[in-house]
Amino acid sequence: MVISFVGMKALEIGVKPVLHIELSSDVELLDEVVVTGYGNFKKSSFTGAASSVTTEKLQDVPSLSVQSKLAGAVSGVQITSTSGQPGAVESVRIRGMGSINASNDPLYVIDGVPMMTGNSNGFSYDDAGTSMLSNLNSNDIESMTVIKDAAAASLYGSRAANGVIVITTKKGMAGKTKFTARADWGFSNMAIDYRPILNGADRRDILYMGFKNYGLNSGMDETAATSLADRNIDSYAAEPWSGYTNWKDVLFRNGSHQNYEVNAQGGNDKTKFYSSLSYAKQDGITLQSAYERVTGRANLTHKTGRITLEANSLYSLSTQDVNNEGTSFASPIMCLAMTASPSTFPYNEDGTWSTKFPALNGANPLQTATYNYNKNKVNRFLGSVAATWNIWDNLNIKEVLSYDFNQSNSRAWWDPRSNDGRTAKGVYQRYMQNRSKFNTQTQLTYNKTIAEKHNLDILLGYETEDYELDYTYSNGSQYPSYKEEIANAGLTRSSSLKKGYRMVSYLGRLNYDFDSRYYASASYRRDGSSRLSRDSRWGDFWSVSGSWRLSREAFMESLSDIISDAKIRVSYGLNGTQPSDYYAYMGLFQYGYNYNGFGGSAESTFFNNDLKWEKNHATNVGLDVTLFNRVSISAEWYNRDTKDLIMDKPISAALGIIDGNGTASKLLNVGSMRNRGFELEIKSTNVQNGELTWTTSLNLGHNKNTLTKLNGEQDQVISGPLIHKVGEPYYSFYAYEYAGVDSETGKELYYINKDGSRETTTNSALANKVIIGNVDPKVQGGLTNYIGWKFIDFNFTLTYALGGHAYDYATWLQSNGGTYNYLGNVPSYYKMEDTWQKPGDNAKLPQFAYGNKNIQSSRWMMSTNHLRLKNMTVGFTLPQNWIRKAGIEKLRAYISGNNLLTWKSKDLYVDPEVPVDGLCTFETPSLRTVTFGIELGF
Repeated sequence: MVISFVGMKALEIGVKPVLHIELSSDVELLDEVVVTGYGNFKKSSFTGAASSVTTEKLQDVPSLSVQSKLAGAVSGVQITSTSGQPGAVESVRIRGMGSINASNDPLYVIDGVPMMTGNSNGFSYDDAGTSMLSNLNSNDIESMTVIKDAAAASLYGSRAANGVIVITTKKGMAGKTKFTARADWGFSNMAIDYRPILNGADRRDILYMGFKNYGLNSGMDETAATSLADRNIDSYAAEPWSGYTNWKDVLFRNGSHQNYEVNAQGGNDKTKFYSSLSYAKQDGITLQSAYERVTGRANLTHKTGRITLEANSLYSLSTQDVNNEGTSFASPIMCLAMTASPSTFPYNEDGTWSTKFPALNGANPLQTATYNYNKNKVNRFLGSVAATWNIWDNLNIKEVLSYDFNQSNSRAWWDPRSNDGRTAKGVYQRYMQNRSKFNTQTQLTYNKTIAEKHNLDILLGYETEDYELDYTYSNGSQYPSYKEEIANAGLTRSSSLKKGYRMVSYLGRLNYDFDSRYYASASYRRDGSSRLSRDSRWGDFWSVSGSWRLSREAFMESLSDIISDAKIRVSYGLNGTQPSDYYAYMGLFQYGYNYNGFGGSAESTFFNNDLKWEKNHATNVGLDVTLFNRVSISAEWYNRDTKDLIMDKPISAALGIIDGNGTASKLLNVGSMRNRGFELEIKSTNVQNGELTWTTSLNLGHNKNTLTKLNGEQDQVISGPLIHKVGEPYYSFYAYEYAGVDSETGKELYYINKDGSRETTTNSALANKVIIGNVDPKVQGGLTNYIGWKFIDFNFTLTYALGGHAYDYATWLQSNGGTYNYLGNVPSYYKMEDTWQKPGDNAKLPQFAYGNKNIQSSRWMMSTNHLRLKNMTVGFTLPQNWIRKAGIEKLRAYISGNNLLTWKSKDLYVDPEVPVDGLCTFETPSLRTVTFGIELGF
């Protein structure tokens, strides 16, 4: 009798009255599939560097973000966000940053079609933004593949210098139509104790001491200094009529969310379908933060004769409410941390709005949150149709047409009763944007096995891409009432713009393997872009790669019980990046200037024929090993050199062309940058039997970013606390080196750092600034465990980062008693017992005194070392014999959490997932979210 099962080795045994059968796994059959968008490959035959993630075990993660499914799951991928608001834009970096003025985002490909990503909100001051990826329902996704090297990415040419994320949505299966319904509800709050401040009483005590120290420093005696403090303290730290105010209770709330979804899939041998409809709503932790979305998807596949037809479509309607962030006076985050002190209060005793807000020019933050709003409504359609004709044998031709449309309608109202709109008597802004991308693909493929051992796979292709953006902006002010809309304004103005680009591409790929032992692959793509001049328009991108499957060699047979599979991979290739500006190479005159009341134009840019592609040279060496049919190990070393970086090179302003900042520059290909590192992924099946399954996945990645050339004339550019210096990471922090507290004066000490000496001074003018650190972690990664036992499933992911830093750029708080400490809040790290009091004190903190000034130094650089319980799920599935009689195939209840626990240094008082440049002001931190859900299948 022969017993076989998919993914297991067939077993031939003799027939006996009692049989005990154990099938062992077949490594070749269980091989992970790598989806590249230009074909699917077994991992054993893939010669490049890629990681695949199935979303089945992550579908319960309570997050609107598609990228959150990748957090901690793939080595070499760093995910950060400038905001924890629902629907906000997230930054994804694969193997570091490779560009300065062009994009650093990877290319996203969904069901073989490149899709639009980025921020769809029109207002540049909206720090959170509206992510175009938030339009997707992540539960429609079957799997995601992250392509890291040039072996497969070069086929995408100019769009793939920063890697590719290939998304495959769910497809139907032949058989009975299956319906699945899901619903979940939950709540959220801050994942960390964000920028804690002193309470009202403690703030009053330290401000009192600051007044007293100011008097003593001015030459007063103890009595006079005490009298000075007594006279002034109530002007800054009086207890209000309602008691000290906890602004966290006033401006913040517990967030909530709800999600409902139903999908159906089925079909027969010829026609298969998958469809879904979902509704999601998430209220953020501030009064003006929310996201609401409806999505519908329909995927259809039909095969008739030699022709296969495919159609995939998505429609989404979403609305996002956001609050201001950063250093905006309307930002509740900044009010909490800096400007709304416990001595201020939202209401007067008679119930009217309070205006006692010295740090906000009298603007009441609760009043602002009540009357002002910033909303963005987005319509998204993404559809594709494809037809594949099997001409003969294994020769196929495939034609794909896709259309991606995104319409955003952004509206912002600054009420006349708020500080933002008071002077202009109300301001209303409308920003309507339409984005569209039309893509065509023609692919001719052929695969053939010759003499049983020689396997060929050939691809030839032709693609076009046509992108267009048009927008209309309108602004109204001087409102006689509190009714917005432009028609009600006394003064109005508007503007509009239309722009776009086109690209044509030719591509080819050849894969060859001999006897499943030796693999070779070569690809070539030629892109022509309208963003570059005719002389520089065409770019040639290519890759070569190969692998040797050692485990198929005869000399490895003796180790087959230990080493189930082993492979060495090598790849090298070139891909590129286009300029972000669609018309940067053109010499243009710009209209819209006003000359004595008459319209006119002026020269805005010079003809720039030398502008060309940025080029990314990528080398990858990999080793894949499977041990005991249970443990798979993948190790990578890579080097990524980006040359011809597009930089703003300063030119003479005498030529008469300057930008809005009053500087003159020209885009040139003059810089270069290197990213070099290693990655390790380990996946283990610890236990697998009839009732218990336990799998573990661990990954880590190290990337070192180095700026190797700036603009040919300068070797460094200083920008605030950042320095871009040749030989150093691009985002390096540049400040005085803090040396502690002078025990005699209580002032801050700084190292002089001249001629190798380590002398100190309290006069920062005598010290010199140095590179004190950078934002990039030395190591980062994740650990995932999945355990399934009978009717219980348990899944969790830990993420971690070591060796990186953030810099606190909220300088107003860091003055040891400066203006904003008195007008607003005092951070909780200013403890009286830690501050310098008298000569001889070996204090942790300098003297706190009224009138002090802030100095940027390494004192404000924070370690971002952390370990975070990124997500965790516990589910309970009722046995089928309990529910089958009711016509139910599956009934599961679960509880899931996101960002549940964070272990970090107490000196890191912002979220450890910091912005890309490492500069922190007042960003909404990540949210801790807990969800309760139910899933029903029938």
